[in-house]
Amino acid sequence: MPNYDRDVLNRAWMATFSRAPASEAAKAWIGDVVGRTLVHEAQHGHRARARHQGAQDSFVQAIGAFAADLLHHSANEGSEGFMYRSADREELALTLVSTTNFDQLVKYWKEIGLMDVTGFIDVRHELDGERTTAPEYRKARRFRATTQFIALAATHGIESGTITEHFETSHRHASVVQVRGTKGSEQFSNSKAKLIRQKGPRYIAECDRVRRLNVLMAEHRYSLSDTPMVRRVFNCGDREGFDFDLGGRFYCASDHNWMEMSKTDRPYIQIDGEETVEIDVRASHLSILYALCGEVLSSNRDPYTGSGYPREIVKKIIVTAIGSGKMPQRWPKGFKKECEEKFGYDPAEKYTFKKVVEAIVDKHPVLQRLEKGTLDWANLQYEEAEAFMAAMMELHEEHGIASLPVHDSLIVQKRDIVVAMRALAQAYETRLGFRPMIATPNTAMDAVAA
Repeated sequence: MPNYDRDVLNRAWMATFSRAPASEAAKAWIGDVVGRTLVHEAQHGHRARARHQGAQDSFVQAIGAFAADLLHHSANEGSEGFMYRSADREELALTLVSTTNFDQLVKYWKEIGLMDVTGFIDVRHELDGERTTAPEYRKARRFRATTQFIALAATHGIESGTITEHFETSHRHASVVQVRGTKGSEQFSNSKAKLIRQKGPRYIAECDRVRRLNVLMAEHRYSLSDTPMVRRVFNCGDREGFDFDLGGRFYCASDHNWMEMSKTDRPYIQIDGEETVEIDVRASHLSILYALCGEVLSSNRDPYTGSGYPREIVKKIIVTAIGSGKMPQRWPKGFKKECEEKFGYDPAEKYTFKKVVEAIVDKHPVLQRLEKGTLDWANLQYEEAEAFMAAMMELHEEHGIASLPVHDSLIVQKRDIVVAMRALAQAYETRLGFRPMIATPNTAMDAVAA
């Protein structure tokens, strides 16, 4: 295997395998690819007998979805045209490409010379512009269209920049709501948790809510390579009494993942041709914890200051406590190195951990109310996500304002900032009884929304 640059490969976007040919040109191109694929399969004895009609239709469908994503991602200069996709059977079942068809196409197209394939490489989430330590998929290969593949598409008048004109996104397999188990679920990553299949009226209702939001989002134009689409991921679905009330955060379900863009790149996103700004709720989970315990976090000052210790230390310990459902007993894993690289000191050499925790608990006694499995990040994340859902729907339905969620923040047009801040604050107050501190990271407009 060629020695590809790992940093380049880590800039790849995930293939959604959700497109189907719509134009006559697209159908002709995919028909050409299907023909070449079947000829190769027959000539090299890969099958002992022909597929039955249902399997053949599924195979053709998979070729269309896979080919569309390969060509679409070939325009990603940062990854040099690579995309990635996990071969996980349950994940692929939610797309137009089954595991069997996936494995066959990877083999055939590599042999034909239509696709470059890497070995297995970790993919990592990004949180607040920084890579997290938890891989999203530990076994995700990268795939790239070859010049031969791109040239074949061009003979039918199709290029990477025109994919959306020739292909439609199929929502038949779209996974707009997922439920994952407790094991492997984390505050910032759900990828290692087992997918739990759902059915019934509650699941259908949640899917309808998210589909409605996606329809409204699609009514606007964005400076992204694909129309944005979101899914909600609920967590700890195997907890006793689970009722779609744990986790539930929004994640990107389309190709161009604005959530994984760095904070330095997201400000360049445009909506309907206009500049945007990102508004975020400060200390959202801590504020919600206070609310669920019948208290209100003071908005007069930064909750991560005033304990006598550096802000970065206080914030890290509070975030760790919420994530684990209890106050930590030692310095968070990797924090010493992170602190040295970012701030130039080792916290363990300057401060006694026990005293730091005592000072933090003294300032925020509510942290002692945390309890893993009863009151932890999954409960707080759900309340936050519901507030964001309410705010986004109000902005769309009552004001015609589009927004892109980024966990605890919203990207909106600059001219809509005041309306968006008020809608978000009202959503928190209606649901949780308090108006949060809402800030714009790059301006002096930090304020409690009025």
